[in-house]
Amino acid sequence: MSLVYFSETEPILQQEMGLAGSGLINLTFHDLMPTSSTMDILVNGTATESGRQIPVNVNTAVEFPTNQDTLLFLRNGGQQNLQIFAGAAGQAIQIIPGYSFQLTRSWDLHDQAIVKTSLGSFSVYRYHTSISVGGTALDFYASYEKSTQVLVYGEVYATQGAGSALIEKIQLQQTNVQFTNTTGQSPQCVIATAAYGSELAAPVQFLRNFRDNDVNQTNLGHNFLSAFNAWYYSWAPSVARVEAGNSELRAGVRVAIIPLLGTLFLSSTIFNLGRSLNPEAAILIAGLAASTILGLVYLTPIAFITQRALKRRITARTILYVSILGLVLAMIATLSHGSVSIVENLTAIIVVETILLAPTFLVRSVTHELKNTR
Repeated sequence: MSLVYFSETEPILQQEMGLAGSGLINLTFHDLMPTSSTMDILVNGTATESGRQIPVNVNTAVEFPTNQDTLLFLRNGGQQNLQIFAGAAGQAIQIIPGYSFQLTRSWDLHDQAIVKTSLGSFSVYRYHTSISVGGTALDFYASYEKSTQVLVYGEVYATQGAGSALIEKIQLQQTNVQFTNTTGQSPQCVIATAAYGSELAAPVQFLRNFRDNDVNQTNLGHNFLSAFNAWYYSWAPSVARVEAGNSELRAGVRVAIIPLLGTLFLSSTIFNLGRSLNPEAAILIAGLAASTILGLVYLTPIAFITQRALKRRITARTILYVSILGLVLAMIATLSHGSVSIVENLTAIIVVETILLAPTFLVRSVTHELKNTR
């Protein structure tokens, strides 16, 4: 069995500390025994310290445990708390160039999510642990594909004072492991889950049920979700991680999504009234209603402020520009974050155009009426 990871530091680490590093970590396992395996380690990379580049080349073999939870493999993934063994002989691991950390310790289940790597999207258990180094807190996140429980993605965040930044990430790039559960499980509504603190919270369950039991059961709805998920899960897990550590932000998100919950409840009602007659037409009407209301609620204030700031009437040309903007945004969102079909892109375009045009027409109508009454 082989696992090839690519590890790299983020630019902010070099800006702040003069440290940088990147490279391939090739791990090959053989001589498998009930309690251990021989692991061949081949590392080819480069470390930078204060502007000086240093080649990093490692070629060695170590005994690796197979009878306990490790940073590369879990045996008990999904439990809230695990004692995770970091590596061969419990040695400290050099995560950041020039710094080694003892990561054999207790890790907490942070969440269950969808992560995207060069190998595809994975449904994962994401575990977390934190270490304090002087005045800096380092947060380590390790994501394990649920069916095989193999590490597919890892991140390190540094927090100092009120500021937090991603400083390093590692992702599985090549392997001969056969993954069978990359998209089989229903993904979390990660931002809502972080806001309410539990996947079992009533609003989270409502969002999941509407998505899975209503929208995803129709052809149009399924195509829209395929495009939406490719975009949403490329950034939402990162937002949810920030949100999870900030109680004020969580409270703000709970308030902000109240119109969303109300709108989707109305859309669910519309869909259920029409699904027995024609489910495809019902989901189309429900989707257009939801897009219109959400655009009016969230974007109308922005449209009014923009119109007042520019001091220009909303004309047919303005509407054309907004339509072009919607088309561009929809295409960028879907094509840049996943391979989606023509139908998937068309459903995304319809939703985005409706969200943008609804407040545009409302502001145009209101400002026209105000002008006529003067």
